[in-house]
Amino acid sequence: MSGRVSAFATLALAALLTACAAPSQPGAMVAAPAGEMHRSTEAIAVAVAGGKPTSAVRKSQIADEDFAKALRESIEKSGLFAKVSNDPNTHYRLDAFIGQLSQPFAGFDMTVTMEVSYTLTDAQLHQRIWQKNVLTSHTATVGDALMGVQRLRVANEGAARKNIEEALQEMSKLGLQ
Repeated sequence: MSGRVSAFATLALAALLTACAAPSQPGAMVAAPAGEMHRSTEAIAVAVAGGKPTSAVRKSQIADEDFAKALRESIEKSGLFAKVSNDPNTHYRLDAFIGQLSQPFAGFDMTVTMEVSYTLTDAQLHQRIWQKNVLTSHTATVGDALMGVQRLRVANEGAARKNIEEALQEMSKLGLQ
């Protein structure tokens, strides 16, 4: 019996050590800001830089296109702007630069810290309206995901979701047209 337990434990450990990293999912990063939000009647274009794609043999990361998709969906869901467009000639443009994604190597509780620099520009006037660095963190526990690679992904997604939520709350205070 103890041989079976040892074999099972060895297989479980091997599975945990050989699991592939999974990229952060845009849907899990979509924010749902609470409370009243000012709503602009104008459209906005979104651009993201600074992210990294996930390699199967490395840590889970947040790719530019995944964060951009989550940011667009969050803006649409919140109604902060009338429309999110791919057209760079929209009234507003939001640039987000992922400057920091601090991740643990391993652990039962994994805390990821994320810093994103946001710049909101009135594209018609070529004038910066708002700029802010938003720093957030999220801790994922064994209860969130048993495997470490999944737990890290969950922590990434939580930090990103909180980051987007805070940015949208701050932009809502601007009272844009």
